[in-house]
Amino acid sequence: PCAPGPKMSSLRSLPIKFWIGLFFFDATGLSNSLLANELDLLGASDPLNGLQVLALYVGQFIGSLGSIHAWRTLKWKTVRKILPLVFLDVVSNIAYWTALLKAGSGITTVVYTSIVVFSAIFQYVLFGKTLTVSQLVGIAGVTGFVGLAAASQVQNNKSSAGQMLLGVILAAAAAAGFALDFVIANYLLDLGGSGRNSETVDENSVIVVNLDGKDGEAKSSPLVQTAGERYSLNSQGDDDRLTETQLQVIMSLGIVPSLIYVLCYTVPFREELIIQPVNNSEHAKAYSWGYLWMIYVFFIMSNGIHQTGYFHIVGEGPIAAVTTSVNKGLQSAMVFLGSAFVYCKIQHSQCLTVEKVVGAIGVSLSVVWYAVGDMVTKSAREKLGWDTARYSNLDD
Repeated sequence: PCAPGPKMSSLRSLPIKFWIGLFFFDATGLSNSLLANELDLLGASDPLNGLQVLALYVGQFIGSLGSIHAWRTLKWKTVRKILPLVFLDVVSNIAYWTALLKAGSGITTVVYTSIVVFSAIFQYVLFGKTLTVSQLVGIAGVTGFVGLAAASQVQNNKSSAGQMLLGVILAAAAAAGFALDFVIANYLLDLGGSGRNSETVDENSVIVVNLDGKDGEAKSSPLVQTAGERYSLNSQGDDDRLTETQLQVIMSLGIVPSLIYVLCYTVPFREELIIQPVNNSEHAKAYSWGYLWMIYVFFIMSNGIHQTGYFHIVGEGPIAAVTTSVNKGLQSAMVFLGSAFVYCKIQHSQCLTVEKVVGAIGVSLSVVWYAVGDMVTKSAREKLGWDTARYSNLDD
């Protein structure tokens, strides 16, 4: 029998918590979007009310309460060092929700898929990590097919040219911000902040990628070294390393500015931001205010599970930041199909089209190729008798 290739061995070696986290990360990516759409139909989704962003951080905070040990062992100097990342996360969330308002969901979805490209760029520029050709093909497929799936919604967009341009800029800024967030979180959990070892390299590989600048300078640079020093937590051993839940606790501090905004702006202007839009919504007339707040509670719960899943997958492997971004693309395809099933009767723009079906299938196949493409191409090269050492990949 043939022994499994390095890629498949690497996949099998991932802990069960990764696969559980990935499942809930993708599933709640869909539920988040469906619940957000329901809030929009109810007239309660104005980004200026700040409730969507607050719901995300409240859910994330509640999810972190499951580990008292994480709270007890967290060091203030670690919190202080990661606070800029919290600020970036809050700003990126604001940019994303504002982009939805200005440019619409179709264009925002298309532009936001650039998160996979930004993740690949940032992980290479900041930490010297590279992707294989098969992974790059998978990324290109995800980006292209999501664009195809969103084509009909882009055509139906009624925003003015100025609003659309602002929305595109904000969506791209959000994608870049979240990508940088993913890459640094991956570094903190998988390498620099956890005291774990550097990249594992395929035994047949002739490519050695150095991430910490200590064992050779072939792939290092001043920028890579500077980034490593900036985000190194100088941990010594497993007891001191930053855990997924500890990072979740720190990133939950985004609840502070979000809550201040809601209390100081949303509450005083609740009539214009919440009450009037809901009363003017045709969809909301069939439901009570209790239904609206129930949707908000579900939205908080869904976001909490989504973020907990994210923190348990973003640290697994040297390019988990890009893997996380690729799964964001998969979630977009799931949303097109799920929205059609739930909302087609009341929102014709949500109904399935040929573009959406082909795009969703293409995204799914691209994600699969991203995961196993290296194993497939290596097996093919071996059968053809090609020199595998020349085309070897990292065992990631």
